[in-house]
Amino acid sequence: WSLAERMAAEKESFGFYFSAHPVDNYRHLALAHGSRTFAEMGALPAPADGGRSAGVMAGLVEEARWRTSAKGRRYLMATCSDSSGQFVATVFDDAVAAQVEEAAKAGGCGLLQVELDRRPGEEAPRVTIRGIQGFETLSRRTRLQLEVEVDGPDAVRRLAQAVSSERGGNGQLRLRARMDEGEAQLILGRDFLLDAEMAARIERIDGVTFVRLAVAEPPRLALVS
Repeated sequence: WSLAERMAAEKESFGFYFSAHPVDNYRHLALAHGSRTFAEMGALPAPADGGRSAGVMAGLVEEARWRTSAKGRRYLMATCSDSSGQFVATVFDDAVAAQVEEAAKAGGCGLLQVELDRRPGEEAPRVTIRGIQGFETLSRRTRLQLEVEVDGPDAVRRLAQAVSSERGGNGQLRLRARMDEGEAQLILGRDFLLDAEMAARIERIDGVTFVRLAVAEPPRLALVS
């Protein structure tokens, strides 16, 4: 089974994940955008003025339901989770709510722009989602790099065979190989379809000693006027 298939089976059988959390498939993207887990966000000190603070989180949107406040205002309440646990977030912006609701229907993971409200007497901060970017869309716009180290020429041949059908993307595959004459470093190509599943498959190849998937260049921030 692939990692995705194992996680789906675990969720269906036990109601939670053993092998990994779906967000972990996009850890390289989350880290590149300064994302923190819900537990990490909750552990941050509250602002000196006791007000709200902004942050970035990576989350799986598990469920979304519309609610109406005591003042008659309609809002979306979303149940989300990451590798540190489950949390509930509210969405008041209609456009963002539509995106979150769609992510819930698809069982999608995304990068969440959030606002945290820490209130006296409450252990966990209240989370409001101000924006969401689906990781599938984000990954198509982001150039990735896979670094692989192998212990000899036999492993190089096995690696080349494993990635021969993974062309058609924009990912860079960088190889470091130990040879009898010394160490060789080369780029195998810049047109690979890279993701966490592929990295996990390569990690299991005999002779592969190190694998790291990362963003090839820092994400560029767009200016908004």
